[in-house]
Amino acid sequence: MEFTFDPEKDVLNIKNHGISLDQAPLVFSDPQKLTLQSHRFDEDRLLDISFVALHQAIFVLVYVLRGRHMVRSISLRKASKQERVRYANEI
Repeated sequence: MEFTFDPEKDVLNIKNHGISLDQAPLVFSDPQKLTLQSHRFDEDRLLDISFVALHQAIFVLVYVLRGRHMVRSISLRKASKQERVRYANEI
């Protein structure tokens, strides 16, 4: 799978969430991730919630699939309390 993101969004993601979008594969590749669907701005988005051992935290990756082999990362951040609880209950 190939990962891509907007470099300007990456700068904002680092500023707002303290993590670069280039870390998205850490969440996406986790076989125990929780995947949810989200519809926003006439676009179907996916949201993965996963424990990232490297950072010792649960993260949320928001992305869209572009074709069969491309993941376009939109946002990467630490999970909210509600998201952490949902992840713990469903995994």
